[in-house]
Amino acid sequence: MKAAAAGVAFLLLIVSAFVAAATSILTDSPTPGGIACAITPSTTSSMADRPVAAPAAARTAPMLDLDAEQQAHASLIVQVAIERRLPARAAVIAVATALQESKLRNLRYGHLDSLGLFQQRPSQGWGAPEQILDPRYATDTFYDRLVKVPRWERLPLTRAAQTVQRSGFPDAYAPWEQLAQRTVDALTGSCVTVIPGEQVAAVIAYAHAQLGKPYLWGAEGPAAFDCSGLTMRAYQAAGISIPRVAADQWRHGPPVRLGQEQPGDLAFFRMEADGPGHVGLVIGNRQMIHAPNRRSVVRIDTYQRGDLIGFTRPVAHTSIGEPDPR
Repeated sequence: MKAAAAGVAFLLLIVSAFVAAATSILTDSPTPGGIACAITPSTTSSMADRPVAAPAAARTAPMLDLDAEQQAHASLIVQVAIERRLPARAAVIAVATALQESKLRNLRYGHLDSLGLFQQRPSQGWGAPEQILDPRYATDTFYDRLVKVPRWERLPLTRAAQTVQRSGFPDAYAPWEQLAQRTVDALTGSCVTVIPGEQVAAVIAYAHAQLGKPYLWGAEGPAAFDCSGLTMRAYQAAGISIPRVAADQWRHGPPVRLGQEQPGDLAFFRMEADGPGHVGLVIGNRQMIHAPNRRSVVRIDTYQRGDLIGFTRPVAHTSIGEPDPR
């Protein structure tokens, strides 16, 4: 027991050093694999002529730099979410949907009678053509329907968007999630900090810095987190984009065989219909940092539990390490 406690203390000492290093990096200049804090709520109006580019490390989504028109529409989508006091996840779903449906352009044409940012159809009860072509109206009506979807905050983006849109190509929304997440982060001033060559340490350092913060379903920080919001933000702190919800993080992989997990891997628990219902971040010594539930706070616990499903290694997507096959 003493040896295990000493090992944890040593790991936390290393993590603390990387917390200091991570927080010392300025976020108002571009960083490798990250996105600069170019657009914040106080500067959005003055940035209309500057593009928001998907960072090189995150270009698993279709490549697209946002021009002035697209950026203005993304800003509006985020602003409406803020006005409605919706979590950032709502804006990510809406931006990804608009990227797929119209490339964030207010189109006056579309399939059959589809129109506007979200290609909404007058014949399907979305409103009159002139209403749908008003981007604010279109965004409001999208959110009106989104918030009526049961557990929308926890659904994979594709399912949430498809429940609202009823598209003929439901899987087409998924590739836009990373770009949408980065765009929303930039527009809300939540920038990615990168420590080149030290991704795993940066992931753990970020998670460790959140210890003691409350659990809130659908929260992505900085004041509170749910389980997958914490792991997503921890990986973003290392310049690595992973999906938002635990089920998608599980599928994002790649998998790691039980017994070969390493610090920085994700541990998944409680298989449900859509996938795992809980996720934590492995820190070594069979322990993890996680946001358990509303009765607790972000904390360190063992991941040796009866409902453990398995592990994945998202950092392997950056070619830093190779996962072990399941």
